[in-house]
Amino acid sequence: MALLLVSLMFTMIPSSDDSRRHQDIQRAVDDLDRAARFASNEAVLRNSIVRIRVDMDKQPMEYVVEYGPKGDLVIPQAEIEKDLTIEEQKKKDAEMSKLDQQFHKVEEFADVSREFSVEVQFLGIATAWSKVLQKTGQASAYFYPTGERDGALFFLATQDEMGVLEIRPFQEKTVANYFPFPKVQEGDEGAVAKAQEFQENKMQELFKIWLGK
Repeated sequence: MALLLVSLMFTMIPSSDDSRRHQDIQRAVDDLDRAARFASNEAVLRNSIVRIRVDMDKQPMEYVVEYGPKGDLVIPQAEIEKDLTIEEQKKKDAEMSKLDQQFHKVEEFADVSREFSVEVQFLGIATAWSKVLQKTGQASAYFYPTGERDGALFFLATQDEMGVLEIRPFQEKTVANYFPFPKVQEGDEGAVAKAQEFQENKMQELFKIWLGK
């Protein structure tokens, strides 16, 4: 009986690798949370639009905090790229390039971009102004001098779990949640596919719920 209890205790303790990966994703979520709070305060102090811009095409993926000009700034509405014609895509790229030229890194973030651990994958971002779940390229969440900010969802993952950070638009509040991937048997050749299916389904589920708010 004593041996059985000891064995059960060890099965309940996560491996050092599992624990390290959880710390990595928790640190990434916490860093994004701090960046959101910083960006919100910075927008009011500078009296200008500030954004968190994520580059999902870099490895490891990274983000920066940038400030824009004072006064009115028209932000082009994001669209699903696969629905655009070649000409529409060129026009969109030109609009985004013109927008990007008006933003500059905030001094505290200028020296180095914030990078995620190699164990952490950035799955996607959804924002109130875009209304789409973007999984590639660059995406931004905007913060305004009035104190308002984009509602946003940031999706991250390790091989063990998904982490989701929600920025709420009219509250000085963020919410973080973690969703462990289903346990699989050792040697299961379909483990990776099952994890990918789970994370994709969970992303779409949370995105639809968030859109309905």
